Amino acid sequence: MSERKNSVPKTNDGTDLVAEVRDFIATRKLLNLASLTADNHPHASTAPFLAADGNFYLFISDLSEHAANLKANSKASVIFNADEADTKQAFARLRVTFNVNAGLIDREQPLWQQRIEQLREKFGPVMDHLKDLEDFHLFELKPSGGRYVKGFGQAYALEGLEKQVALHLKDGHREKAPQGSSEEKLQTG
Repeated sequence: MSERKNSVPKTNDGTDLVAEVRDFIATRKLLNLASLTADNHPHASTAPFLAADGNFYLFISDLSEHAANLKANSKASVIFNADEADTKQAFARLRVTFNVNAGLIDREQPLWQQRIEQLREKFGPVMDHLKDLEDFHLFELKPSGGRYVKGFGQAYALEGLEKQVALHLKDGHREKAPQGSSEEKLQTG
């Protein structure tokens, strides 16, 4: 079964889909983050973010649980959802997920200042105050494998945010075989 999923051919619209994903993410101000606690329990949270150069950036406080989690374990996952008000069918809600690896950007690095300025452009003058607080840190989240779901039968595997690759996942939903069918007999017998 996994062999079939890995051999899914690239769609003709892979480049368009990756651009569509980037455009969708650009309309979001918050991402949902799944990080791991010190005892490997999942923790769900939300944070304002910046998308730049194929990565996501969070400027978050040590007072938040997700900051401590990302410092202790760099593996996490993010999801971007369409607004519920814009979603006609909850089961087919438009969404983008990525596995990410988190790292800290030191305040002394030129990238830190560049990203803080971009965060100010996106979120306004609140950044003038936050950037001077010592408990706030800039995290860089580097996305790897991801998934873009546009609706039923419209799921695509992604290889990061900038790579021009989107694979249509054709293996998926199967209807339950009618009772008494040969397929059911194979599963139960």
